[in-house]
Amino acid sequence: MKQTIALTGEGGVLSLVNKPGAVFSVKARKVDGSITEKIGCTRLPVANGLEERKKMNRNGLLRLFQPAKSRTFDLCIDLIVEFNGMRVMHNY
Repeated sequence: MKQTIALTGEGGVLSLVNKPGAVFSVKARKVDGSITEKIGCTRLPVANGLEERKKMNRNGLLRLFQPAKSRTFDLCIDLIVEFNGMRVMHNY
């Protein structure tokens, strides 16, 4: 059985994603219902981190970067199903 991790709260997905220098893998459901996995992702650096986090919470999107593929993408927070191999619990 896979370990679980909370989406929010201390030690949750959003907290870990926002740590400086964090590198992580994420699996999410696409709008069409298929699953995509992104490995070795980071958050894009922002000038005003606190303001960016507030904006992220309002719009429900994470702006991520995958260095291995030089790709920037947005990920809908509600569609995340796994984070670093752990099943995500959407506790809201």
